[in-house]
Amino acid sequence: MKLKSISITDVIRHVKTYLSNPYLWAGLSVLALITSVIYVVFNSFIMPSVTLHGETITVPSVVNYSFEDAEKLLSETGLRSEQIILRKPNLPRDVVVDQSPLPNALVKPGRRIYLSINAGDTTTVRIPNVESFPIREARSRITVHGLVINAVLPDSIPSPHANTITRQSPAAGTNVPAGTGVTLWYGTGLGDILVTVPDVTGQTVAEAKAELLELKLRSIVLGEATGRDNDTIVLEQGTQPGTSVKQGFEIRLYLTKRQTSLDDIDN
Repeated sequence: MKLKSISITDVIRHVKTYLSNPYLWAGLSVLALITSVIYVVFNSFIMPSVTLHGETITVPSVVNYSFEDAEKLLSETGLRSEQIILRKPNLPRDVVVDQSPLPNALVKPGRRIYLSINAGDTTTVRIPNVESFPIREARSRITVHGLVINAVLPDSIPSPHANTITRQSPAAGTNVPAGTGVTLWYGTGLGDILVTVPDVTGQTVAEAKAELLELKLRSIVLGEATGRDNDTIVLEQGTQPGTSVKQGFEIRLYLTKRQTSLDDIDN
C-alpha cells in the first residue's frame, strides 16, 4: 500500500481552509472570553479574600501594659498575642517590655504579636505543666521559661495519644533554678496486648491509679476531689470491669455518681 504524498502546497491550502473557518475563530473567542472572566474573578475577588489583600492593621503599642491588658487590646484590634518570659532584674517587672512587630507596623489581621514579659526573678523558675501537649509545643514551653530539655523519651506505658507528653520530671509547679533540666516522656500509641479491666470502685484514687498502672492502663479522674488521692474514693468507673482493652487505654474514674451517658455506651 502506497502512502499518498502531500505537497507543501496542499499543507498551505489546508491551513488556509482551517483559518478561514468562522467556527474556529468563534470558539477561540469564547475560550478567550471565559479565560479572561476567570482571571478577573480569581485575581480581583478570590485571591484578595484569601490573602486579605489590601487589609492591614496598625499594631498598637502595648509596652508597659500587663499581659492581660495587652492581650485584650490586641484581641480587640484583631490581632493575636503570645507571651515570652524574660528574667531581667534591671527591667520593669510583670509588664510588657518589648513587642514584635513594633508599634505602628502594618500587619495582616490575625497576625501574632510576641510580647516579652519580664518576670524579674532570676533565682527560681516554676516548671510549667506540659502534659498532654504535643512534643514540639512542650519543648517550646519548657525552654521559654528559662529551662532546658534533658531528654525526650518514649513512655514505657502506652498511651492512646501518640507523640504527646505523658509525664515530666521535675513535676509541674516545682520551683527550680533557671537552667534546670527537664525530662519529658511521650506516648507511643496503644499497645498490642489486651488486658482485662479490673474493678477499682471503692478504692482510693491513689489505689485505683496504682492498680491500673500495673496493668499498663491509664486513668482520668473526673469530678471534684474532696481531698488528696489517698483520701478520695472512686465511686464509679467508665469502662466496665471484665472488659478487654489494649494496654494504654484510659479508664475514667468518677468521684461522684452519674447518669448513664453516650460516653458510657461508647466505652
